[in-house]
Amino acid sequence: GVALTLVKAGFRVVMTEIAQPTCVRRKVSFAEAIYEGEITVEGIRGTRAADFREALEIASEGQAAVIVDPRGETLKKYPPLIYIDAAMTKKNYGTSIDDAGIVIALGPGYEAGVDAHAVIETKRGSSIGRPLYQGTALPNTGIPGYVKGYTAERVLRSPAEGNFTGALNIGDPVNKGDIVGYVSGVPVKAAIKGTVRGLLKNGLTVSKGAKLGDIHPEVNREIVFSVTDKAWAIGKGVLEAISTLQEKSISDPKKFNQLIYEKLQDNQEHGRSGILYTLVEVPEHYAALSGAHLLVLQGGWVYGTLGSYSLDHKMIDRSKTLFSQLEPATDLTQVKLCLQDDESVAKVLEDPFLPQKKLIIFGAGHVSVSLVEMASLLGYQTVVVDDRQDLISKARFPKAHRLICAPFEEVFNDEFNLEINEMTSVVIVTRGHEYDLLCLRNSICSQACYIGMIGSRTKVNTNFSILLEEGISKKALERVAAPIGLDLGGQKPEEIALSIIAQMVALENGRTGTSLVRSIDDLLCQQAKL
Repeated sequence: GVALTLVKAGFRVVMTEIAQPTCVRRKVSFAEAIYEGEITVEGIRGTRAADFREALEIASEGQAAVIVDPRGETLKKYPPLIYIDAAMTKKNYGTSIDDAGIVIALGPGYEAGVDAHAVIETKRGSSIGRPLYQGTALPNTGIPGYVKGYTAERVLRSPAEGNFTGALNIGDPVNKGDIVGYVSGVPVKAAIKGTVRGLLKNGLTVSKGAKLGDIHPEVNREIVFSVTDKAWAIGKGVLEAISTLQEKSISDPKKFNQLIYEKLQDNQEHGRSGILYTLVEVPEHYAALSGAHLLVLQGGWVYGTLGSYSLDHKMIDRSKTLFSQLEPATDLTQVKLCLQDDESVAKVLEDPFLPQKKLIIFGAGHVSVSLVEMASLLGYQTVVVDDRQDLISKARFPKAHRLICAPFEEVFNDEFNLEINEMTSVVIVTRGHEYDLLCLRNSICSQACYIGMIGSRTKVNTNFSILLEEGISKKALERVAAPIGLDLGGQKPEEIALSIIAQMVALENGRTGTSLVRSIDDLLCQQAKL
């Protein structure tokens, strides 16, 4: 119900699941996509994604994306602006109010204002679906809710520990006493007459007393394909909580803007473009929306809201065109707010942010000192890597963005997060060609826009020959500038650094770095033509 409600409301929804989901209402659960690849529930398709990037693409198409992530690594690596803990485990297993800009939890086990910004009541009754912003949901009684006068009788429980095998299918009619399935040979019998509404996937291992399925107390096959009123009520409550919390976020610009700008800064550091939309010049009766932000990042990430799902999507579609431009410009455009039937207009400030260029220097010798100084003047974020502690210091590299002291063979591990992308230049100037080889081996297949390695032609040829024998292609080696730099003839560290920077700039601008000087005859000939 929650995912359906949010997808229908225009949200991009990515769900995480365990490798073998144990849901029983499989005909109306997006978790079934883990087994089947995809499933359609109430007209909305749910599709399994191989990774988060694919999940974003699926979600952008108006589908519900599902990925296998039992440890919640996605949440850690790609923190969302809105996070919903819908596990309904009746106990908090680690959800924190700091996990996202808006955190919502379902059911008991969580305290609103402490564990999450809002908790949704899940117990059947007049308050089901109600968002709580303080306190906790009603405690779990352990007794299933009444359906047509039945409670515990309609739930199928495992009589033993073992593997489950179904004897009937979801949607089949069943009489009291019929065998619905087996757990390691022990029969599971229906306690009431009706329709098998939910049933566990065949082959799963269960413990004694585990829920295996449920019986709807009527013979009605269509019921198995319908989401329950309870699920819809909870979904509606989540949507209400999001709307309320977003309004609070917008009314507290300092806190909300901090989240947006943190995402933007992180995005630039990782070499991706972004567009920040800010709502300005709004009508007086919508003054609370003034200053609302929507951040659209290249690659599909979206954070924040302008206060209208329809307006958000218009800006998201507009951003796709802007990302295709080499140098998108800041713009102020008039828009309709698209709030219910209101035709009010406002203006949106469109502010593109391009990723910052980065230079990673392997080796902290004299050439590197000059390289950092020159690169900083050209707007590069500089990272210096070396295994010698006495050379890696702020005193030596005051303008370096980051200093890493670690063995070269370890620095490419994930923990150091070098993030070599298409906005990254790599300069290899270590103290020995064996370290040069190690760094080149680990960076040559990256997306770096420039890779240069110092060394004589003999040492360069030796390293290239080794890499060719290891299977590195000739094409990959051809993009390495080695020996590094333009031929300026200088021998001093500053002069070598200048030749390297000059080569990087030439490559960035599609030039070769050759002299602009022309002969007198050429100049006179050109003048005569004019």
